[in-house]
Amino acid sequence: MLADYGSTNVTLAEHPLALMRPELPEELVTSADLARLPNGSRIRVAGLVVARQRPQTANGITFMLLEDEHGMINLIVPVEVYERNRMTVRSEILLSAAGKLERREGVTNVLVSEMVKLERPDLPRAEVRHIEPRVAWSTEEDGASEGELRAVLPRPQSFGGR
Repeated sequence: MLADYGSTNVTLAEHPLALMRPELPEELVTSADLARLPNGSRIRVAGLVVARQRPQTANGITFMLLEDEHGMINLIVPVEVYERNRMTVRSEILLSAAGKLERREGVTNVLVSEMVKLERPDLPRAEVRHIEPRVAWSTEEDGASEGELRAVLPRPQSFGGR
């Protein structure tokens, strides 16, 4: 998977979350689980950030799209959560979010109350090639070292000027 992402930015093998899932906390729900949970449930999800959007017309609210091994998860990040977690919201590629499940007009969202960088220090390291240019993506000062999962995952799309 690391070689796939490192050379082509996609993989036909397992999704990163599928590989991480056995070691993640049991309370994390998947995108597939969202349909069976009652509206208003307090949940925690995790995923690969696919897109971020902070439109000027949304009064500071940030919208994020996470991808796990089963599908997509819409996140709504209120201003106060954004301010507490600015670097995580703006720069992390893998993250976990807690919040309230909301269903409106056929759309399922998670109204986020807490967000953290998803850590898995026990993942194996591999040699990764064809990553250019190396871009600082992390809240850590020295960024990702070559061979880390984050070093090869595709960067999320970010929209909005704030």
